Amino acid sequence: MEDSAALLGVLIALIGTYASEALNEAAFDGVASIGIGMVLGATAIFLARETKGLLIGESARPALTRSIRRIASEQPGIEHVNELFTVHLAPRQVLAMLNVHFASTLTAGEVEATVDVIERRIKLALPEVEAVFVKPQSTEMYQRARERKIPDQ
Repeated sequence: MEDSAALLGVLIALIGTYASEALNEAAFDGVASIGIGMVLGATAIFLARETKGLLIGESARPALTRSIRRIASEQPGIEHVNELFTVHLAPRQVLAMLNVHFASTLTAGEVEATVDVIERRIKLALPEVEAVFVKPQSTEMYQRARERKIPDQ
């Protein structure tokens, strides 16, 4: 985007300078300068809007979050995906954090293996996901934690 704006600015300068010299009218040089300023201003506004979400921690697009949730919930041993939180680290880098209810029949080793499979499957299917963190928590405990109020300090 920045390079395109720079090239457009150079083109406007070329046209303005050429018109100013060919027609012997200095106003065309001034109009070209105003045009360049408008191109640079519009580019700055566009880039500011696009990068704002990355600066404040924009969530991943809904299609990506649905895919992450689907992959996790399809894994044997997962009873429910309680919560999914995503944040962009860069335009094509996403961090995913899952709060998952595992079946109570799983051993600690099986939970660990299941987490490993979930992480690998998500990263394989969705290359923009850089890291996956899984927190095991029953749905009941998750609901209680959400209902708890933290006192003001």
